[in-house]
This record gives sequence, C-alpha cells and structure tokens, in this order.
Amino acid sequence: MSVAERDTAWTELRGWVTWLYDRYELAVESRLPDCWAEHPGLIEELWALMLWRHEIYSAAQPSGQAARYWHIELRTVIASTASHYAAGCRTGHVPLGDLAAQSPELQARWARADPWARIPPLTLVMGASGPSTSDQLDVEAMERAISVGEARPLSPSLPEYVRYASTWWWLAEEGGDWAKVTTPTFAAELDAAAERLKAASERCGETRHRSVIRSPR
Repeated sequence: MSVAERDTAWTELRGWVTWLYDRYELAVESRLPDCWAEHPGLIEELWALMLWRHEIYSAAQPSGQAARYWHIELRTVIASTASHYAAGCRTGHVPLGDLAAQSPELQARWARADPWARIPPLTLVMGASGPSTSDQLDVEAMERAISVGEARPLSPSLPEYVRYASTWWWLAEEGGDWAKVTTPTFAAELDAAAERLKAASERCGETRHRSVIRSPR
C-alpha cells in the first residue's frame, strides 16, 4: 500500500475497533487494553477480525454459522490479550522487548539452527512423504539415511543391498542411483538372507561369550 492507503486503512481499523470496543463492552475489566494500538501482534489480530467480519456480513449469502465462528474467534483473541500480547499492561503500557531484526546475536543463533531436524532424508530429497512414492533414490540421500541409522546395509560384505523404510534397495552400479526392489520373490530372498546373517551373528556372539567364560584366568 502507498502511504496514503496505509493511513486510510489505519484510520478505518481505529474506527472499527472503537465500534468493537463499545458494542462488545470491552472496557469491562479492560478486556481489550487501551494500549492495543501499541502491540503490533494485536493490531494484526484485530485487522484479521475486521476483514473476516466484513467478508461474512457482506457476502451474497450470509452464513449464521460463519458469524458464530467469528464470535468464537473474537472471544479467543480478547482472552489472549492480557496473557499474550499485553501481559502486565493492566496498570499501564509495558514497552515492547528487543526487536529480532535489530539483534545480530539472535539472527546468528537462528541461522545456526537446523530447520530440517528429524525429517527423514528421503523426504527432503524427494519432496514427498517417503520412499514409497518413487522407485529411485540418489546416492547422497541414501548415504544420509545410512549415516543417521535410518537405512541398514544387508551386510558389510554386501553393501549394495540396503533395507530402508521397510523396503529393500539395491545399487546397480557405483555412482548411480539406488533402485527399489520391486520383485516380491527377490525381496523375500533378501529378507531370508538378512535373517540368516542375523542368526549367524547372534551365534557368533554366544560362542565368544562362552569362550570368555571358560577361559582360564
């Protein structure tokens, strides 16, 4: 908006809030704090309420249900003013805290955060909900999945077969994409091989354990 348009919109909002303040008896117990115009978040909430109400009441087919929803939201906003937007302002306006836009330390902290934490690597790469949406997966995505423990190679000697998200994948050629195993019989054979390797590993562990117990001191 231009400067003139912003001034006009601000005048309109102040007039509407004046009507709201009187119509809904918001002066009682300072339900809407007198310093509302000094709380940017509260301005946004009231602006949304004004536009929504105008949309409801000027519609070609007004909806009583929509009007009820609006009143429920109005009560929600009013209830949150004292606890959220204007906490501590009942006895006078409390100045706002520091601005994030003017805090290099806060900006640096936010920049260091990981916005993709706890999202499966495949979801990030594929832009989808999981591996079932595609039969191909690039090498980097699979390496990330293996590194965080979400994917597990069949064995150290057979790293070209990997179990990921209840699906077997195989690497046809070095440097190429991983392909989902879509043949049921082959997938069953890999499952059986994984079980045999697991059982063998457990037996080896038991044998080593017994050997340690029986060894002379």
